[in-house]
Formats: sequence, C-alpha cells, structure tokens
Amino acid sequence: MSSAEHVAAETFVDLQFALQGQAVPPDYADALWSAVREILPWLETDVLAGIHPLSGLSPSAGGWYLSRRSHLTLRIERERAAAAQPLVGARLQLGEHVLEVGTPHVRELARAPALQAKFVVFGSASHDVAMAEEAFREACVEELAVLGVPPRLLCGKPQRTSTPDGMLTGFSLVLLDLKADASLRLQRHGLGGERKRGCGIFIPHKSMVAVRTLE
Repeated sequence: MSSAEHVAAETFVDLQFALQGQAVPPDYADALWSAVREILPWLETDVLAGIHPLSGLSPSAGGWYLSRRSHLTLRIERERAAAAQPLVGARLQLGEHVLEVGTPHVRELARAPALQAKFVVFGSASHDVAMAEEAFREACVEELAVLGVPPRLLCGKPQRTSTPDGMLTGFSLVLLDLKADASLRLQRHGLGGERKRGCGIFIPHKSMVAVRTLE
C-alpha cells in the first residue's frame, strides 16, 4: 500500500447510525438533510462530507418502510466522528414521519475495483428539462479526468429528487476497473454535487454480472 492510499483509508470513514421508525416519504433526501443540518450545522461547510441514501428500505404505498437493517450513514473524516455524536438519541422529523437515531459504528472504506452510486448529479436544482444521458457522461468524464481516474463507466437509470429550489436530476452510475488508490480517491471526493442529499457517494458494487463498460 502506498502512503497516499494509507492516508485515504485512515482519514475518511462511514459513520453508520442505527435507526428506528416506521417509514419515510418517497422523496426524503431534502427533508433528511434539513433535519440532520439542524443538529450538525458544521456539515453545511464541510465540502467532502456526505449523507448516504438511507439503507434497508423497502417500498410502501406512500414512501419507504424502514427495517432492522436501516441506517443513517455519514461519510466524513475520521476526526469528525466525535463532532457527529449529537445525532445519537435525536428525533429527525421527515414530514409526517419521525426517525430515532441510535448509536453509531465506524465502517472503513474498501479498496473495491468497482464502485456504484445510486444518484449522481451535476449542476443546480432546476425546473427545466433533465440533463441528457450523453451530457451526463461527458460531465462524468471531465470530472474523472480532474481526479486522475480512467473513465470506464456504466450509466444507469435516471434519478430525481426535489429541493426547495427545484428538481435535481441525474443518473445512477457504476465505475469499473479501478485501482486501489483511485477507488479510495473517488469514495473520498465523490462525483458531482449535492452530497448532503445523498448524491455522488460511492460504495463497492456487490455484483458485476452482465455489466457492460463504456469507454
């Protein structure tokens, strides 16, 4: 392992909080960010900090049900873990639903050769038409070049979420054939914007069956 890889692995972590509650709204990302920001205002100015999409959800008629596997996960620098402790015991109001936050544990970042993000977005919220897939790919390639990462990618389903300023639109994304240092770099920096609303945050891809690559 190079010194750069060692620093990245040791510096950034996922802080995973247990959750209790019944359900969340179908478009919960902005409400979740607003609720967390009230308790952790320092997140607003932490450029690389992110809030993962909630895990362990299953679809319901009016949104998403929580399960025992549901977690609230922050991607932050390890030294910020203590500053996130005020979340423990908090009650997050998401519309008509309330989530109770439990104790967290630290999950280390993995040097995975394939990474996936549920939602990657470039640009600001808008009421205009969504970004076309070709323009999205071009934006990905440009930002990957800045990060020094080869642009082997698979663009997935269109995604959207509402904010007070309009609609955020983008795509899910898989990145392939990553070396260890590039994998950690992408998990640290993310891709695109709106990390506090769950966008551009990468995790290891669990299955690469039938995946095609796009140069």
